[in-house]
Amino acid sequence: MAEYKNVIYEKKEHVAIITNNNPERLNALSLGLKQDIDNAMMEAANDTDVRAIIWTGAGRAFSAGANMGGRGDEGQGASDPSLQGLVGNVIAAEDYREWGLKWQVAITKPIIGAINGYALGRGFEYALHSDMLIASEKAIFGAPEIRHGTIAATRLPFFVSPQWSKRIILTGDHVSAETALRIGLVIDVVPHEELMDAAFKLAKRFTYIPPYAIRFNKRMIDGTLEAMGMNSALAHSSMVDAIGHATQREQELIRITDGVDLKKIQQEQGVRAYIHARDEPFGPSPHL
Repeated sequence: MAEYKNVIYEKKEHVAIITNNNPERLNALSLGLKQDIDNAMMEAANDTDVRAIIWTGAGRAFSAGANMGGRGDEGQGASDPSLQGLVGNVIAAEDYREWGLKWQVAITKPIIGAINGYALGRGFEYALHSDMLIASEKAIFGAPEIRHGTIAATRLPFFVSPQWSKRIILTGDHVSAETALRIGLVIDVVPHEELMDAAFKLAKRFTYIPPYAIRFNKRMIDGTLEAMGMNSALAHSSMVDAIGHATQREQELIRITDGVDLKKIQQEQGVRAYIHARDEPFGPSPHL
């Protein structure tokens, strides 16, 4: 079993438990955390003793989203000074798309996302790469980054209706655990202290099924989603996201709303001021 700096990897009764473990930063998706998540998932995928995977977070969040220090650790292109701008963002988008496709093929065991708290922005997108979600009553979902012009949660329409996808994505409003259950985003909501027990109870049911039956039936369902256009949607939205991030400096329409330049606020006043300016017009959350 490998050792990780940013996740906790445990194995119990044929179930792998992967915990995002940077609670001080609400499990923001630094490069190190993303790499450890990917490596831990691949370890579980390749371990013949593992038949189901539980994925959760330490502290108050599953993941509060991307590293708000900037996009400097989000992709190969962004880390290379010679590949800034459109080229670097396209490379990062391609990396993200390839990562999503790899998980879909390589991870043949069911992934249960046990959402313990905030699952926001890119953290929300990551959670949607689970096969099913169970939420603590304290869980909150959302894509607030839409408020500065990005594209989020391509997979959301494959969990909930197109109407609810647009309601969530086009406002950035937070979604409570109860609403998430009502709209089909999660399969169950449980008291916070019972979350891991509930996730493990479900995971154990999968371990009683012959592993190849699980593998083939999961693949059939995923194949149906692919036929419905899930992978094409991921490829398209990744490119739109890359273009949007690459051109926001030159295109005021992308970064300025009603005279408020959020990027300038972030650069001059810091992340806290930026988040306040972005979210203050919407009032307290969760809204839904």
